Amino acid sequence: MIEVRLDEWVLHVETEKTETLYESQNDVCNCLSCKNFRKASLLFNEEVMHFSNKLGLDLHKPTLLNAFPVEGEQVMYSGHYTVCGEIMEGEMDAWDVIVGSHCFSLVEEDGNQLAESLTEPHFQIGFEVVLQWLLPESMELNKK
Repeated sequence: MIEVRLDEWVLHVETEKTETLYESQNDVCNCLSCKNFRKASLLFNEEVMHFSNKLGLDLHKPTLLNAFPVEGEQVMYSGHYTVCGEIMEGEMDAWDVIVGSHCFSLVEEDGNQLAESLTEPHFQIGFEVVLQWLLPESMELNKK
């Protein structure tokens, strides 16, 4: 277990267990919003990738993902990632860690199947980010 300090957060993270958790996740949603998120996540900047690597996250596979169309062919994505380990310090739902264009927060569990299946200590990190619509399919198809 390693200690990760991010602003006001102090986390004890089992990086290898977290990575294994994401490697075992083979079910991916194929709706247009999720496909666009995966494509856009390939373009995340180095700062965001460094953040995810410190925690063992696979940013392409959030354990929860919501999409909301916004102005200008963009989508606001929100959701969370599951991390194996424990929160030592950090306020819940504070949206207090900003990395690049991402806003992150420690969030309460909300009945996620993947997280509920874990027997060892774990927590969730919520995120919000606005990403460009990159798919050739129209965003309008996504609204139907």
